[in-house]
Amino acid sequence: MLTKKQKLFLEKIRNLSRRNGVFPTVREIARATGLSSPATIHAYLGRLQARGALLKEGRAWELAGDRFSVPLVGMVPAGPALEIFESLGDEVVLPEWLAEKGGEIVAFRVQGQSMKDAYIQDNDLVLIKKTGQADPGQMVVARLQDGSITLKRLKRIKDAFILVPENPDYEPITAPFQLVGKVVGVLRRYR
Repeated sequence: MLTKKQKLFLEKIRNLSRRNGVFPTVREIARATGLSSPATIHAYLGRLQARGALLKEGRAWELAGDRFSVPLVGMVPAGPALEIFESLGDEVVLPEWLAEKGGEIVAFRVQGQSMKDAYIQDNDLVLIKKTGQADPGQMVVARLQDGSITLKRLKRIKDAFILVPENPDYEPITAPFQLVGKVVGVLRRYR
């Protein structure tokens, strides 16, 4: 159980994390809490970690409960469409702020270069909110009539929707399709 001071300290960290999208630095915590001693701040952080309110991995801190995992369900071609995979059995751990609330979020590994001009590269992970609806201009994963899936941008031309690549080397897809979901995030590991 947290003391009143610890709860206030934790709430200030939570507010800074939400505003900045990352765990705050010791200096940011000092400004927000009015504490001037880095040792005192580290002592508070240590106590919150001991009570399970904070997690520490290496030198990085994060709020407990601000991570969640989504299933990695397969590869999504950014190029010619391929068959969909139901599950790879792996999970991708994400900070809470990275995915939208509500609905089912899954991850696909990108395979191909048809979305490179949208800065989505081969081997990136795309986070998809499963939905049958998307607005024109949004990036989507769509299932074609043959059961294959592809990652493209949804575009409306007159009374029809098409799937448009973000690479001039690829052609738009005009064949009938069904939306699997819309892209809500992209993760890339730099090597």
